[in-house]
Amino acid sequence: MIAIEDNQIIHLTRGDTTDDFHRIAFYYPVLNFATGEEEKYKFKPTDKITFVVKEKKGYDKTEVLRKEYTLRELGYEEETEYPEIPLTEEDTKAFDMLSKKKTYWYDIVLNDTTTILGYDNEGAKKLIVYPEASEID
Repeated sequence: MIAIEDNQIIHLTRGDTTDDFHRIAFYYPVLNFATGEEEKYKFKPTDKITFVVKEKKGYDKTEVLRKEYTLRELGYEEETEYPEIPLTEEDTKAFDMLSKKKTYWYDIVLNDTTTILGYDNEGAKKLIVYPEASEID
């Protein structure tokens, strides 16, 4: 299972992968100063996306997972408003083996300079990892 709740909380089962039905997609709202309207940023193939997951309660904690890609490396040849972050079975097995769910914090960063999703006035962006069926007592 890979699912996103309220466009901020990611739920995934350890060992699962992203596919056509289970995706981690996001957008970046930006303000158009000319119109005063919020628009979606158009990600370019040369843009770099970094997905970083750390232990809960502290961004100074050890990184559990870091994935960095340019959109072109992900197969985007045209601009897109909704890029996706691919995760493999090996990626999601980087999380601890536990017999219950565990919550981590994550950031999504654009071009190493702008945090698109991360800790803000609504709190930390959470990634909740559930154990594989074989790990449950």
